[in-house]
Amino acid sequence: MYKFFDDSELSALDFMTIRDLCELGGYQNDLPLSAVLTAMFSALQEGSLCLNIDKNSLSDKLQLFMESKKAKQISAQFLSGFAENRYNNLIAKNIDTYLPLIVYESKEKKLLYFQKFFFHETRLKHRLKVFLQAKESCKLSGKKEKEILRELVEKDQDQVKALRLALGSQFAIISGGPGTGKTSVMVNILRCFVRAGIEPKQIILAAPTGRAAQRMTEAVHSQINSIKTPCPEDIELLNLSGSTLHRILQYKTRSHDFHYRDTNPLPASVVIIDEVSMVDVVMMERFLRAIDPAKTRLVLLGDKDQLPSVEAGAVFAEMIPDETKDNIFKDRLIVLKKVYRSGANLLHLAKQINQGKCPEYAPVSLNSALLLKEDSWAFVLPDDNINKWKKQLRLWVEHHYLGRINKDNKSYKELILEAVKLDADSLASSDDEQNILNQIFSGIEKARILTLLRKGVYGCSWINGIIAQYLSFELEPLTRMRNDIFSGAVIMITQNDYSKKLFNGDVGVIIKNVDGNYRVFFKRFGSYIFFDIDFLPKWEPGFAVTVHKSQGTEFDDVLLVLPDNESHRLLTREIIYTGITRAKKRVILYGIEPAFKIALQRKIERESGLTW
Repeated sequence: MYKFFDDSELSALDFMTIRDLCELGGYQNDLPLSAVLTAMFSALQEGSLCLNIDKNSLSDKLQLFMESKKAKQISAQFLSGFAENRYNNLIAKNIDTYLPLIVYESKEKKLLYFQKFFFHETRLKHRLKVFLQAKESCKLSGKKEKEILRELVEKDQDQVKALRLALGSQFAIISGGPGTGKTSVMVNILRCFVRAGIEPKQIILAAPTGRAAQRMTEAVHSQINSIKTPCPEDIELLNLSGSTLHRILQYKTRSHDFHYRDTNPLPASVVIIDEVSMVDVVMMERFLRAIDPAKTRLVLLGDKDQLPSVEAGAVFAEMIPDETKDNIFKDRLIVLKKVYRSGANLLHLAKQINQGKCPEYAPVSLNSALLLKEDSWAFVLPDDNINKWKKQLRLWVEHHYLGRINKDNKSYKELILEAVKLDADSLASSDDEQNILNQIFSGIEKARILTLLRKGVYGCSWINGIIAQYLSFELEPLTRMRNDIFSGAVIMITQNDYSKKLFNGDVGVIIKNVDGNYRVFFKRFGSYIFFDIDFLPKWEPGFAVTVHKSQGTEFDDVLLVLPDNESHRLLTREIIYTGITRAKKRVILYGIEPAFKIALQRKIERESGLTW
């Protein structure tokens, strides 16, 4: 219908919705309205909740898919028509009028919303303010609090403050980057609460994804089991397990609503939500509405600098603005800064990325990068020849899966060839044979390829295909079923299956059993579970994953692959920061230099009315 549709990169469904909205209001041939709705859908696609329609902001947005002079003209025409009430059939100007869209005006901005996002954002703002005003549901005596802190607290003063905040208020926000001790703080908070008389069954551990929820459970078990002489209260915490936000609220398909909501709040004394940066505004509002601020303490954990949610909104980051601003959460917020993970160089790199500064570097070959010492990083330039890119992927495979990195250890290939000679039951249960699985999983947890894309030669799907094709010939040359099913193949679950306790993001290893069937093993609390491959939920190869999928995980070595298009919309400093902070020892950045430098200049800016 209009040429700018072709340049907006929207889906066919978006175009049809724009058409239907124009027809609904009687604006079939209104170019300014169609352009603004196109900009609106483009903003939503980028994760914004709304579109800023102040004159300059709207014009800038329209310039993304039309030339500057035309954008300014159309922007002025739309705003003139809006001021003259031309769009009153489609756009509401006050909250009492229900139309598909609504404009909310504040002192700073004029924002255009779809009613759905305005509704949830408004309710979320109100709910958070109620939490801030809530009085403690169970107050500890000063003496009791000192006893708890003296027993559990380490020397890190920020961690001390985080514990005191969680113990002394109904609502606490704790943010920190990788290695700052968020997990330790979470477990110590739990230990404090049970010592204060709160039973584990009154505590809910929540996360946005099944894998993140599983990591919460693993963290509790790992830290409690590491205590030399755990007290009875500590041992009781082993009964806790994390769950997803959706599962906790118990979605009802018939009514398309949740069992737990404002009229039926969660029966809990404490709720701790981890990886809050991944929670979108709609889910956050629905979940907080199901918590009674007068009866339930709420603790939010996350990294404010990580990628925001895939869906609309950046709630966690907006609750924690930079230190130059003041906001309503300042007395309920602790930012952990001391990093316990060794590696000054990688820490410095992360800080530079976070600040948008380009670090000094000289590109090297992949061969050289693979031999980096610990706490190092390198930049490798790609080659236009696709066959050379395949050879570089082979170098990665040979280094991490076929070769012996440590003279005292067997290679991944040798371990897999040993495992296929053993029965699955004995592999998972016998101490001696389980040690083989321990070494196999130690191997796959050491290195991972991270990408920004799923498709194309620099996307995880294509990379996984090349690696699987090469590695399958090495590990199972004669009896392969498919390129992606062979002994030693690394896979990732992509759909939750609560009956099997398998979650989106779980990583497993395929091993052919002595009976000829393929079994997939998964690590669980120091032991292993396994399933016949035909009975798994949806899965995909996992040698390479997207940065989004990698959130919350850590590896010794990371190969971060950038798109070959420097203008790609996913290139931001947040995605680079998230990718490199998955590495504990070494990072290899692979891509064209303009893509890296442009990413550092672009910070994710999601428009919303969540200003504090």
